[in-house]
Amino acid sequence: MRKVILVLASFFVLSAIKAQSGKNQIGIAFEVGLPMGDFKDAVKTGFGGSLKYLHGVGTAGQVSLTSGYTIYNAKDVPSGYTVRSSIIPILLGYRQNFSGVYVEPQAGYGIYGSKFKGGGVDESNSDGAFTWAIGVGYAMEQGLDIGARYQSASKNSATTSLIGLHLGYNFSLGGTTTSSK
Repeated sequence: MRKVILVLASFFVLSAIKAQSGKNQIGIAFEVGLPMGDFKDAVKTGFGGSLKYLHGVGTAGQVSLTSGYTIYNAKDVPSGYTVRSSIIPILLGYRQNFSGVYVEPQAGYGIYGSKFKGGGVDESNSDGAFTWAIGVGYAMEQGLDIGARYQSASKNSATTSLIGLHLGYNFSLGGTTTSSK
């Protein structure tokens, strides 16, 4: 059912985009993930990167599609062992720009993985969950993008939440889109 809702929502968003005008960009960013709650008890600060497509809608809005990869090392691991967690979000969102400052709610799917290595054992697994985020930031005309977001996912009564900080650059894709009327 969630997949059907996501496909329908994507269809309506893309239909609305086609008739609008705005600034199209691709952004890359270095990410730092600060775990919160139970997740903070298990892992250290995470590091990774993200890739974002921003499609202009009107003069101040952009529909966003974001993905990335962040790795978190576990706390209190015995010598000779490695335990890591990873997060790959795939989020659809809307960025509303206010003269450089922006707000960006997002929702989608996250792939949450773990890897254990040591003592002759090398295992990994992953699971997916509905993921949502709300972000704020500042995007300069020259392309620099600095922001923060709260991101959360829940599955089987376990919650993974974090504060994500990013420093990135948005590349313009040749100006603005125009109305297809």
